Amino acid sequence: MLQTRIEAAPFDPEDLHGLRARVNAETRGAYATFRSNLKPRYAAVWRDIAGGYVALTAIPALVGVAGIFAVPFGAAAIGFTIAYLQLFIHEAAHFGLAADRDVNDRLANRLICWQVGTDIASYRATHWEHHRSLGGPGDTEVSYRNRLSPGFVGAMLTGIHALRIFTARKSAPAKESTRSMKPLAVGAGLHLLILAGLAALGWWPAALAWIGGMAIFFPFFATMRQLLEHRPAPGDGGNTAVTRLFGDGVFSSLFGGAGFNRHMLHHLEPQVSCTRLADLETFLMTTSASAELDARRSTYWGAFSALVRSDRRD
Repeated sequence: MLQTRIEAAPFDPEDLHGLRARVNAETRGAYATFRSNLKPRYAAVWRDIAGGYVALTAIPALVGVAGIFAVPFGAAAIGFTIAYLQLFIHEAAHFGLAADRDVNDRLANRLICWQVGTDIASYRATHWEHHRSLGGPGDTEVSYRNRLSPGFVGAMLTGIHALRIFTARKSAPAKESTRSMKPLAVGAGLHLLILAGLAALGWWPAALAWIGGMAIFFPFFATMRQLLEHRPAPGDGGNTAVTRLFGDGVFSSLFGGAGFNRHMLHHLEPQVSCTRLADLETFLMTTSASAELDARRSTYWGAFSALVRSDRRD
């Protein structure tokens, strides 16, 4: 592979299109070739999804046996696990669950989308606008625009923020709203069946934990993750949105599962499977793009601390 490392010219840190073009030019097309050969590892995706479902099955059982005092911990664990599994809706939106696109969508709808009462077609349409308009007025995933203040944390933990997002989506045009009612009804029905099953086993604490996990902790974790990925902090150049790289530790790999711990690289190359982002990073670190990647490195705690300090001063 022929590469000539060159000094990076000044550029907007979020000009990912320009970064892609520059790296391809300096590697004389080797980058484009390498990127096109990054084939998904579907078995790894399904291993991770299976692990999530194992946890989602074990946690209610443990809470049911442990009793009422385990409800808060169980609710947090269930919410965290649902948030982890929901990251694979994102992978499905980029056709990363199966080689056949119809199979990809059926698997997503039946195994992941039901948890939040949506379907993959609706999510995909919304999510692609996020890629096209990140930081702009057309962005469709904008929780990161909220200050990380005690008031917003309270809105996340009480479900108020999730309710605002839900009602905003329900105010979509009539045709879109009608299409979204079926998956919403299916999802609600399946959650009721789960609650009925837990109650039938006498596991009322587990049923309460499931409600708390879905209504409080899942939206909290999902919103917090997006905010840490995209909200600018001091030193980020005053941009309306940024993209960050997080670590590979246990927490980062779960909280930022399905490649979200390398979110900058996903926005750089949305078509690359989450299972190949580490390979993409390795290649890019041999080019002048290494400076931009290093500038966007953080930890979830580091980003959280920086945003708390920044938003407290605003």
